[in-house]
Formats: sequence, C-alpha cells, structure tokens
Amino acid sequence: MCKKELNMEILKRKFLPERVKKDYSKVAWIYDAWSLFTESKAATKVLEFAEIDGRERILDVAVGTGVLFKKIVLLNSDGFTEGIDISPSMLKHAEKRLSGSNFSNYKLEEGNAYSLQFEDNYFDLVINNYMLDLLPEEDFTKILDEFYRVLRPGGKVVISSMACGNNWNNKLWYKISKSFPVLMTNCRPIALEKHIMESGFNNIKSFYITQNTFPSEVIMADKN
Repeated sequence: MCKKELNMEILKRKFLPERVKKDYSKVAWIYDAWSLFTESKAATKVLEFAEIDGRERILDVAVGTGVLFKKIVLLNSDGFTEGIDISPSMLKHAEKRLSGSNFSNYKLEEGNAYSLQFEDNYFDLVINNYMLDLLPEEDFTKILDEFYRVLRPGGKVVISSMACGNNWNNKLWYKISKSFPVLMTNCRPIALEKHIMESGFNNIKSFYITQNTFPSEVIMADKN
C-alpha cells in the first residue's frame, strides 16, 4: 500500500526511455512553472537534508531543467557536482541556466540511472528528484542499488518524489495519475522507504510536504 489510511496502491508503470524523452521534450518549456507551483518546498527540504559543506563530490540524478542543480553547484563551490538526465530537452534547459555563470565546478551530461557511469564509492552525496515516481516499482531497488554503489561509505542519498500524502485532498493527484497519466508524464504517488532499506541504506529520515495540495516525500539515508 502507498498509504494505508488512504487505501492507495502504487500504480503500475513501464520504463520506456524513448517515451520518457518524448514526454519531457513536450513539457521542458513549462516545467519551471510546474516545479515552482508543486515542488519548490520539497527542493528546499532536499538542500536542508543534504547539508552540503562546499567541498564534496556530488551526483544529481535527473537534473531536469537545472533549477536545483544550480543551487547545488553554488553551495558546492570548492567541490565538484556531476549532473545527468535521460532527457536531452531538459538538459538543454539546465545547460542554458548555468551557461552564463563562471562556474567550472560541474559537469552535465546525458545519463541513465539504471546504469550510472561512475566508479564505486566515488560520491559523498547523491541527490535525486522526482524520477523514481515515473519508474516501475519493481525497478526501485535496482536504481537504489546503483545509488548505493557509487556512494562512498558514510555517504548520503537524498530523494524527493511524489507521495500519497496524509490528507483526503491529496487523493486528487492519485486520481489524475490513474485516469490521465499523460498529464503527469506518467508520474504517480509512490512509497520508497522499504526499498531504501532493501538496498542497504540506514539512518533513514523522511519528511512529507504538501504544496498546493501536491504531496511530496523527501527521504535521506546513509550508506554504511
């Protein structure tokens, strides 16, 4: 169950890379407005959980249009931040957002979370926002295993995703996701904690946020 008190099952999804690229090419131009309306509070909590000290190796998986990625790069001024996304359209927006800056402490490139092209135990911090909620539930642990692999011992993962929420009005988003998935680019409410535990993370902390009735969960966990 997603949230027992709301009686919501996690909706089925398939991962079709070309469809994801096509879907996000259609919404890239308006995604900043969407994220400001529904995701900005969660982004603030992500940064709070991340506790970036400015000298870290950071990986941002699914950078989107780069709104949060730019803030991470600013905070990690004496470190290095890698950002990947499967969508070339979203990456173009992210690249444009940082192109006018004098930053040299980052890299953006196309990438797939199912197979991260980085060595084991490399990053101090992995951040992932609103990606797992469009993937099949049976693949969650596979993705989280990749996050675990590239983190150094003692490293941290911070993830935000669409959640079921705790209130009756959060059901609206579940219904939209179920009846009109294309409007949500196939995202839907999910629950991650058990999958994070299965991947070996510990010291799990979670925080629910509702912004304009849109429910999100931000989860932080450590690698042993």
